[in-house]
Amino acid sequence: MESETNKLSTLNPLEDPNFSVESCYSDNLSLEEKITRTILLLSKVDGIPSVENLLNSLKLQKSNILSLYDVLSAEIRAKLLDHLEELFELKLNSSKWERKMDHLLYLVRTNNVFPNSLTQDHLPKSKEYRQFLSLYSENMSFQQEILKLKSSVSLLLDSQRLLDKNFAIHMAHLDYQIISLARILSNLSEASREEVDSLYHSKFDRVEELISRITEREEKFNKLRLTMKLNPENFIYDGFKKNILNDIDSFERLTITRG
Repeated sequence: MESETNKLSTLNPLEDPNFSVESCYSDNLSLEEKITRTILLLSKVDGIPSVENLLNSLKLQKSNILSLYDVLSAEIRAKLLDHLEELFELKLNSSKWERKMDHLLYLVRTNNVFPNSLTQDHLPKSKEYRQFLSLYSENMSFQQEILKLKSSVSLLLDSQRLLDKNFAIHMAHLDYQIISLARILSNLSEASREEVDSLYHSKFDRVEELISRITEREEKFNKLRLTMKLNPENFIYDGFKKNILNDIDSFERLTITRG
């Protein structure tokens, strides 16, 4: 008993208050209470709930992170569509301005004769030319806005590409974990319904040792009984009877001798 108590003291302590070996082995408890508490504790040692909790947690995290993916992708798409609308308007306006500029430039070239060496002094002073310069300036502003929007569109595409790549990689790993845990859980649940293997019956079969001890004691007692030629029920009576018979035999021999 002392060695068993020492063995309990070497067990690894667990922080889980529901799993307390000490609560099952107290000197204040009867043997029946110790056995009952130990069996109840044994029923709590089960990995299935932990696997179920982990599996459910991963599924919930997957659902939440996929929602974020949808939200972010929708936001990127909305911004991209807005930029495309702006680009369409800017390009349309730029095309209109370029068409007007071509017409004005045609008028300027038609109404003015330019020397071979064109200088600032030779630039036309006409109204058409001034309109051309104004449209040219506005069109340059359009082009700058177009470049900015194209850069923003490119950035949005890169952002979506980054999201897609990371989600493709991590979701593949996450789905693999979920599938693997589901298989493990299925196997564990199936195993709990199977009959116990004979190996475990032999491993946890200390009742045979107890029966063997009882048998050894019975055999030892039977050998002793055969040696003494006595039955356990009339042990005292047979001993008393043997003493009386010895006394009678001695008395008879004494009487014959005297006679």
